[in-house]
Amino acid sequence: MRPEKKPWSSLLCNEIIEEILSHLPVKPLIQFKCVRKEWNSLMSEPYFIKLHLCKSAAKDDLEHLQLIKNVCLESIPEIHMESCDVSSLFHFLQIQTFLFNFANMPGYHLVGSCNGLHCGVSEIPEGYCVCFWNKATRVISRESSTLSFSPGIGRRTMFGFGYDPSSDKYKVVAIALTMLSLDVSEKTEMKVFGAGDNSWRNLKGFPVLWTLPEVGGVYLSETINWVVIKGKETIHSEIVIISVDLEKETCISLFLSDDFCFFDTNIGVFRDSLCVWQDSNTHLCLWQMRKFGDDKSWIQLINFSYLHLNICPYEEKSMILPLCMSNNGDFFMLKFTRNADDEYQTILYNQRDCKSQVSVAPSGSFRTLLWRNHKLFTKSLVIPY
Repeated sequence: MRPEKKPWSSLLCNEIIEEILSHLPVKPLIQFKCVRKEWNSLMSEPYFIKLHLCKSAAKDDLEHLQLIKNVCLESIPEIHMESCDVSSLFHFLQIQTFLFNFANMPGYHLVGSCNGLHCGVSEIPEGYCVCFWNKATRVISRESSTLSFSPGIGRRTMFGFGYDPSSDKYKVVAIALTMLSLDVSEKTEMKVFGAGDNSWRNLKGFPVLWTLPEVGGVYLSETINWVVIKGKETIHSEIVIISVDLEKETCISLFLSDDFCFFDTNIGVFRDSLCVWQDSNTHLCLWQMRKFGDDKSWIQLINFSYLHLNICPYEEKSMILPLCMSNNGDFFMLKFTRNADDEYQTILYNQRDCKSQVSVAPSGSFRTLLWRNHKLFTKSLVIPY
């Protein structure tokens, strides 16, 4: 419910002013806070924050999207992050990247982004701490309580980050695969923490995993989703999607199409649809789940040969990464080839006509090849607590 307010102007009613402001990017909105005291208050109102986020998410262009990732530089011992405007990749502009710490906290690295908020994790002797940060507004939450798992001789941990509208909370989910001892099989544990919570909670019913996913979970429809290998023994293993419901804090398995091969599989969200793709070094195949939660609704959207893009099959250290999809179905992709120049290429692929437009990005645009763990985000006014 909107609070009662006096008119801000004798010429325009409050609703019209709010509508105009809701279409503006975050940077000028922050600058406009000092124009009027009422505008400063408006930027913190939950209903206006959600209105502005809805307007930003509805835009069908690249101008509002940013790419962000972790980087590790040999010259700097700490983990940093790097970001750039997605539009600069595909509009043949000079690509300007920005290197920075997570909220000026050097020990943190990025594990997820949702609605303009970033989730960072720091490993400490007792376990892990997380915090939430809005890079655009520079507002950060307090650190979480310590996340700890069963003691063991080795552990792999993966995180996912998303929004639960039923509680109006942003939540982070942690999965750990712990080797208890040399003669005992690994133990799978899963825990969740929400902004404003005092402690981590255990999630029940999580399946036994053979391996953890290579990248963090992706958020869609109040769930976080990972591609994993399920099962204790390789001969009985299968690739499945593990989906965590952030409201119920429960977990289910979604099965892939029978056409899937048992090799490297990636997951992403394009135009509010869950998608998975496989890069075999000769072809790129991408499937879409047309109805989320229905594992019978998979359709193949893309299946093109490397030769179609004038790429030599089995080219050494080459990778194609889908970034986003437009309303008309065009896919924007980034291809990296590890060679003397560390060449990057941008690909605009028209799936209706099976045509592609390939351009070489300026040399030296990026510092390291960690784009597989990239996060796309839209700047917002969302408050991280």
